[in-house]
Amino acid sequence: MIENNKKGFTMIELVTVIVVLSILGLFTFSFIEHASKTYLLGKGQSALYLEGVYIMERITRELSDATRVTNPATVGSSSSTLTFDKAHPTPIDPSTTVKFEKSGGNLLRNSIVIGNNINNFSVTRNTASGTGDETITVALELTSPTDSSIPLFSITTKITPNNYPGGYTGRSFNGDYEVK
Repeated sequence: MIENNKKGFTMIELVTVIVVLSILGLFTFSFIEHASKTYLLGKGQSALYLEGVYIMERITRELSDATRVTNPATVGSSSSTLTFDKAHPTPIDPSTTVKFEKSGGNLLRNSIVIGNNINNFSVTRNTASGTGDETITVALELTSPTDSSIPLFSITTKITPNNYPGGYTGRSFNGDYEVK
């Protein structure tokens, strides 16, 4: 009696397994590629975000101490420069007039660079609805200097100066507000 014990895979089974594994590999590598691109994009925007938040925090703190905004000159106007007088000069910076302006790709504060990679800087004077209080809207756009695939990062804030003469409804600190 002859026993026929042929064990193994047929050619069709092997080809099917290779095709299935190829499809799984394609999806896996595609997923890894997209994940790494997303990580690099997030890492690039993180740097822009940190720089934008630093600039906005600095402008907000100083503008909160303003006694008079001279540029933009009137309510409803916009400018690429923000100029104001502040109530409390510091020993480090005894000047009472502060000017923020864009020059090239930099944002300057009294001619000193405080931020880089600036694509746009705009300031608008508004009147807050319902209260009549004046607000200043500051908009900032930053762009990556090295990677054009990273989109522009925009940040906008509204600020109400606290030391305006006469004070604001419910916000007046009698000119005693000081940023420390």
